[in-house]
Amino acid sequence: MKKINISIAGLGNVGSSVINYIENNSNFIKNKSNLTINILGISAKNKNKERDFDIKNYQWIDDPMNLININDVKPDILVELMGHEKDISYELVKSALSQKIHVVTGNKALLAIYGQELFELAEKNKVCLLFEAAVAGGIPIIKAVKNNIFLNRIKKISGILNGTTNYILTTMETQNKSFEDVLNDAKAKGFTSDHESKLDIGGYDAAHKLTLLNTIAFGVDIDFSLNEVEGIENITIEDINAVKELGYKIKLISESYLIDDSLYSSTKPKLIPTDKPLSNANNALNAINVETDQLTNLYFEGEGAGGIPTASSILSDIFEIANNTNIKSIGYDINKLKKYKKFNSSNLKSKFYLRISVKDQPGVLSKITSYLNEFNISVEKILQKPDKKLKNIPILITTHIIKTSELINSVKKIADLEFVDENISIISIE
Repeated sequence: MKKINISIAGLGNVGSSVINYIENNSNFIKNKSNLTINILGISAKNKNKERDFDIKNYQWIDDPMNLININDVKPDILVELMGHEKDISYELVKSALSQKIHVVTGNKALLAIYGQELFELAEKNKVCLLFEAAVAGGIPIIKAVKNNIFLNRIKKISGILNGTTNYILTTMETQNKSFEDVLNDAKAKGFTSDHESKLDIGGYDAAHKLTLLNTIAFGVDIDFSLNEVEGIENITIEDINAVKELGYKIKLISESYLIDDSLYSSTKPKLIPTDKPLSNANNALNAINVETDQLTNLYFEGEGAGGIPTASSILSDIFEIANNTNIKSIGYDINKLKKYKKFNSSNLKSKFYLRISVKDQPGVLSKITSYLNEFNISVEKILQKPDKKLKNIPILITTHIIKTSELINSVKKIADLEFVDENISIISIE
């Protein structure tokens, strides 16, 4: 029987779920893995907060920095779940790695910004810094890419990496509610908070996760600045309903692939055809497609957030370290990671959806199409949707594959027309 000592910093939903699972399944863990997980100490911001386990069963440490040496005993693994982008999370992880203590974390923001330094420190001290819980909650995407398909040449990664935005977009569609109304509902239900919602709806949470996927998939330096990020705050119920008629759903899609010596890494709303699996990953689910030279389409779908699913990934990393401490945290030697340029997305070619709200007057459609023709934009479908309830008439356009810069230049001219009454919605189509 192997015994492994852990310390846990952060006792929110995930930290509490980890402790609950270990408490309630100790015999199962022993019988299945020949492993005993011993919790040396715990720490959180508020000792008096009500929790669904009894903290008196564990040694409480007021200062989380002291979790790495409790009564002259060092843990084998520090579990960091405080979630700060830097500050105490950074200091604690750095200190643990420096003292040759393995670290398991769910902190995607910390790793996306400071991961290059921290993974280098882990490698130098021959310890692991594992982060399955940082990307897609309970979906084992990190291990799949790092271990199972590491010798495949990965062509593209794309998917839904944020459950809150997926819940919002799904609810807008199914309940015909505005973005603001559904966001308030999500806050009331505890899916997000004022602070978290800025990261969620702004696309930054998903982009942090994509940064880590880029490194293990393509061997790219950990560099968050390579991302293009656009959130869902400008998605309207009018767009949701319009694209449904066209056979699409709107999803916040994170995707990346290499183009020569550049990396295209983007988190933006996209239109997904309703016959694709990604369009049917609804509510708070996450879903990821991986395309390789040997696998046309490897699809993962599951619970991408929440205490219990994410705790599953924490326990997976603990088990991996308990069995093999010679594993590489990111699959690569840190000195084999490469610097890539950020791909100029104005050169990207795609199909696009436009929604243009115009005043009801003659010649509107012909003027719009003339500006599209001027920039060689080939229209696939155009719909004019009069509605007596609306002051203006929405014109819906989908294009054939065109260069992004050509579309933007055309839209700038159309937006200046006196009969265009609102900002023009532009969303790329998968």
